[in-house]
Amino acid sequence: MTSTSERPRLAAGQTAEGDIASFLARTESVGALAQDGYLAGHDGRAIAQRLRRPELVQALSFSVCHSARPDTDRFYQDDEEEVADWRRRRAQTIRDHCAVCPVRAACAELALRDEDVYGVRGGLPEEKLAVRLATDAKRLEQARTDDDRAEQLRSERLDAEREVRRLALMHTSLRASQATRDENNAEVRAAVQERDAKKTAHRLAAGWAVAA
Repeated sequence: MTSTSERPRLAAGQTAEGDIASFLARTESVGALAQDGYLAGHDGRAIAQRLRRPELVQALSFSVCHSARPDTDRFYQDDEEEVADWRRRRAQTIRDHCAVCPVRAACAELALRDEDVYGVRGGLPEEKLAVRLATDAKRLEQARTDDDRAEQLRSERLDAEREVRRLALMHTSLRASQATRDENNAEVRAAVQERDAKKTAHRLAAGWAVAA
């Protein structure tokens, strides 16, 4: 496990695309991003936009909503509630919960990917979410495509890992001839290479370090 002092750092306001990509490639996990505040404060929005959907979902396990479990009705307007009263209550809810949430940027990004822009998400009221949904439409469409691609590569990676295990279990007999054992070992090595290639492709698609 990498210590906090050894983790890669990103200077406040360092939002250049290449800098964000390089930073994420050296970051060990969503948990590290959440713990160090990189999904909430400076650059949180830019970082969240580069994460794939499974990582955004995982980030919510570090949210205030997950730990404190506030009444979800607080994020919506009551049926007979006056708009002015609702806006005041909503602002208070954002201050109490969203403003201190370590993953609010990830929460907002996931809501946009899922087009779930009702109530409050990531500290943003639905009118602001709707604006982002419209202005970021092209980027979000590409992000959803990238999510699908990463999920496909994840499935291929798991299939390759299962194939390695299958061959390793199948080729365990010591009674086989040396030629047969050499052939079996070659099959296993080829399967391992295929697995590692799928792992690399999946991790690159997901934005993480290849070696992890």
